[in-house]
Amino acid sequence: MSRVRVAAVLLTPGQVSDISGARSLLPTMPPPEDLIADKAYDADDLRAFLTRQGTRPVISPMPNRRAIPPFDPVA
Repeated sequence: MSRVRVAAVLLTPGQVSDISGARSLLPTMPPPEDLIADKAYDADDLRAFLTRQGTRPVISPMPNRRAIPPFDPVA
């Protein structure tokens, strides 16, 4: 089992969306091989950023998307 170490912390007000924090923190960290996230992180700009840095986005798509991006539900 691998261990997870906290690399950064960002405190935001309660009404701020989680994806805002991800957009701020991810560029400051070494890119992971995969990033597993729920629907709250389903945004084209975040997916593009992850792909550019060599990270595979494993993000459940929002149900209202017209074009469903690839998603590995097993991962």
